[in-house]
Amino acid sequence: MDKKLKAYIEYIEREEKKPSAELLAYHKDIVAQFQHERVVHLIVTMFFSLFLILSFFTTVFAAAFLPNDAAPIYWMIGGLTLALLITVLLYARHYYLLENGTQRLEDVTRRLYKRDFWDKK
Repeated sequence: MDKKLKAYIEYIEREEKKPSAELLAYHKDIVAQFQHERVVHLIVTMFFSLFLILSFFTTVFAAAFLPNDAAPIYWMIGGLTLALLITVLLYARHYYLLENGTQRLEDVTRRLYKRDFWDKK
């Protein structure tokens, strides 16, 4: 998705110099798709973050209350926590790129509709 977003941003920034009704309609649809993608990734990121927090507290609980001979359980829960941490970090990076790209597209939208009232370049 990052490559598609970057490619579309480059395309629309070239094409914004010659707007047409067809370009405006197409751009509106594409921005809506990227905004939908952004919301979906926000929800997924939040759920994985919740699972990470639950996994972390489970790890702490297991370390505090399980007997010492339950070492394999510690390793499994710790491995799950580590995997969730890596996943959350990757999702956060992806969401960051989607958020910033979508904001750039919204800036282009304002310029296309000649409604860019605060960013005078």
